[in-house]
Amino acid sequence: MAVIDGYELPDDLYYTDEHAWVRLEGGRVRVGLDDFAQKLAGEISFVKVPRVGRSFRRGKVFFSIQSGKWAGKLRTPVQGTVVEANEALVFEPSLINRDCYGEGWIAVLEPDDLETDLAELIPGGERAAAWLRDEIARHAEKG
Repeated sequence: MAVIDGYELPDDLYYTDEHAWVRLEGGRVRVGLDDFAQKLAGEISFVKVPRVGRSFRRGKVFFSIQSGKWAGKLRTPVQGTVVEANEALVFEPSLINRDCYGEGWIAVLEPDDLETDLAELIPGGERAAAWLRDEIARHAEKG
């Protein structure tokens, strides 16, 4: 796992430029919000998880979160159908802050074309570390 300026970035995941992560689990994928985004957002107070059985095209709004600092919608990193949603986040949204790569996951999807979607994501390791360094610099410039 890389740690860049205090932000954890597991090597075995894929990432999106919107700071979602994707973990391969057999033929399915588990999706969550990365450490950089959850720290930037602050204490998360609301999460709207996607409904089980709902299908999403890649790039469509997938879930929304709110914190004292930020409210936003994030897009699905892969096209597919939601087979599991983390309903615990409805009652305890701060799970994302406490364990964004573990208990704070958002949903599990059955992807339609995983190989195509993975080609559009940022693989963990050096490429993801370089991307995160750029993101940190970009946000520092915004002030």
